Amino acid sequence: MDWKLGSGESVVDRHNSHMHGDLENLVREALQHTSSTGRKFIIEEVDFGRIIGETVCVTTGTGDQILFAQRPGRFGLSRFVVNRKPESCSKMVVILKKAEEDNCYVLITAFIGHKPEPEPWDRNATVRSREFWSSRALVWGAEPVVAGTETASCPW
Repeated sequence: MDWKLGSGESVVDRHNSHMHGDLENLVREALQHTSSTGRKFIIEEVDFGRIIGETVCVTTGTGDQILFAQRPGRFGLSRFVVNRKPESCSKMVVILKKAEEDNCYVLITAFIGHKPEPEPWDRNATVRSREFWSSRALVWGAEPVVAGTETASCPW
């Protein structure tokens, strides 16, 4: 893949990136609208101005059925909504880390949707994490879960 940031730096995909779905062309376009501005870690939400796919992280309300379960490779339980479907979205989030080589970044993940807060159990959680994830959830069935970890009780 020959990816470049809008500011000119090269971007490489790591072998175990969490890129969700077949997004190569969208990632290329999103990166062209992203400038490093000297950052070592980049979390960028890019609005394409058109529907580019569906987001599996949706806003929830009082009538939604919520479950918590652990996703593979995660250290805590994620919030899921059972009675909802993915929603159309015009935005993509790309997360990059500065590589050891000069003028290069590594793609950590890319997905269609809005910039999320880290989950409340995450070591990078912020004061906004609990509020964010109390009003949003991943659509059940859109992400794999570890069997037997499902619970209706909020773990945080």
